Amino acid sequence: MHNLNSYNRIVVKIGSAVLVNPKGKIDHVFLANLVKDIAWLRNKNKEVLIVSSGAIALGRKNIALPKNLTLAESQALAAHGQIELMIAWKKHLNKHNIHVGQMLLTPRETELKISANNAKQTLSKLLDVGCLPIINENDTTATDEIKFGDNDLLAAKISNLFQADLLVILSSVDGLYASEADIQNNNASGLIREVTKINAKIKKMGGQASGMGKGGMISKIEAAEICFKNKCDMVITSGNKKKPITGLNAKARATWFVKK
Repeated sequence: MHNLNSYNRIVVKIGSAVLVNPKGKIDHVFLANLVKDIAWLRNKNKEVLIVSSGAIALGRKNIALPKNLTLAESQALAAHGQIELMIAWKKHLNKHNIHVGQMLLTPRETELKISANNAKQTLSKLLDVGCLPIINENDTTATDEIKFGDNDLLAAKISNLFQADLLVILSSVDGLYASEADIQNNNASGLIREVTKINAKIKKMGGQASGMGKGGMISKIEAAEICFKNKCDMVITSGNKKKPITGLNAKARATWFVKK
């Protein structure tokens, strides 16, 4: 059985569809439960980083724009929504006396030597002084993750930069299912519990993106490929649980990507 106690450096990625409700507002019940789990991890002396989506989805609440956004419109919503996103995180983390440090990065910046080193130094210093780093795509200048990915790619690259040994992706579904019908019917037997090798069959199982998220399961599988190359395990599980992270120790429904 996979156990969180086996990991020391953990990156947690939260998708828009989990963090933001259908009305375009923060799901405070979810965020309160998640922050409790983050506090638990930190109390266990785990080094934790957060990669949080949600800025564009939150930006829609106050700015009226068409459903199908242009790149410039998405970037404008991100600039507006990022403020509310961080206010919500700070509100819940304050209840656990956890200070927060915000970082806006692009996947490209994790690959360029100078910017990657600067980002790594900032992350290390934030952790040294007891701050929880919360990272989001720099949507106001970047384009790739806006078009496709919902921060899955960024989370995988941050995991590599941080030399994490586990990436937890909190999604609107329990994990990778064998078919779309299994997802629709909530068929537990269709959930793939463990993936040790990513091949064409696994990639074919990738479903459609959610209404607010853009990556869907396909980008999560691509994130797992990056993790496999960097000796990092990955797990996908639903964020819609009372214990979204610590529940993994109690055999919560999930898909573990562990390279053998």
